[in-house]
Amino acid sequence: MTTKGDFSEIVIYPTRSKTLATVLGSLMFAVAAVFFLLTPDIYARLVGAGALLAFGASTIYATYRLISNGPVLVLNRDGMFDNASPFAVGWINWSEIERISPRRTYLARLIGVELRDRDAVFARIPPLRRGLVHSMAAWSRTPVNIPATFLGRRLDETQAQMERYHNEFGGS
Repeated sequence: MTTKGDFSEIVIYPTRSKTLATVLGSLMFAVAAVFFLLTPDIYARLVGAGALLAFGASTIYATYRLISNGPVLVLNRDGMFDNASPFAVGWINWSEIERISPRRTYLARLIGVELRDRDAVFARIPPLRRGLVHSMAAWSRTPVNIPATFLGRRLDETQAQMERYHNEFGGS
């Protein structure tokens, strides 16, 4: 396959401002969840427990991303390295990707990556994270999702770069 244009490695780091906003927002909701836990109503306590678990985990992960110097996404001629969320799958070869498409949930905008052989990619993930990825993939339309939350670039620009690399190096 002949290559045209510049296909140097692209390394995308988390944006500090969006990451800090995620830390503060998640922390605010985690604190609010504690007040739900302190009420006598059992349903409010259940909501508080779920919210504390979800927003507490979000606060911890966003704080880790704020402190960490690691990239959230790397694109090169061989494939892409996904480290954009707690559900990240790590390294994926371009030939393992079926399609890249925009996704929107009611809470977030994402880049959805459909895999040719999901099990082969998931087998490379460490066991604890593999369980998280399997649970997320069970209810998501695409098994790999890259959220805009921590990207230091616009989501549409990142998707265009991913598609460009995939079209050139993905094969058929």
